[in-house]
Amino acid sequence: MKRVVKNNLDQQLINAMILYHELLKESFKKKERVKTKIIVPEFSYSDLLYYTELKNTLECLKHNYKELLKYIKSENYSPLLKVIFLYDYEYCVPTVVNMTLKEFLTSDLYIGKDEIKMK
Repeated sequence: MKRVVKNNLDQQLINAMILYHELLKESFKKKERVKTKIIVPEFSYSDLLYYTELKNTLECLKHNYKELLKYIKSENYSPLLKVIFLYDYEYCVPTVVNMTLKEFLTSDLYIGKDEIKMK
């Protein structure tokens, strides 16, 4: 699911996090760390409109990275990964959802009710 917001700075940060999510997925597939540099714009908290959503998304990415490190080190480790669920695209509170590795590899960073077959 593509996440689009009105504030340009928030959108740049979301795009950087989506790129990092894709790199994490590649790392899980290869079972190794991907070395790359992601450009993140400078910002102050007062410039952000979606601060809580960005904070939750960053926490998910940090958690997923820690799970990647455990997954690389251990043969039998089964990671529990996190993504952001948006029930209604415009007017909702982002919620963290846990996923298995198989589900994670086929999902985006932001998922909606269509992706998890919810009415």
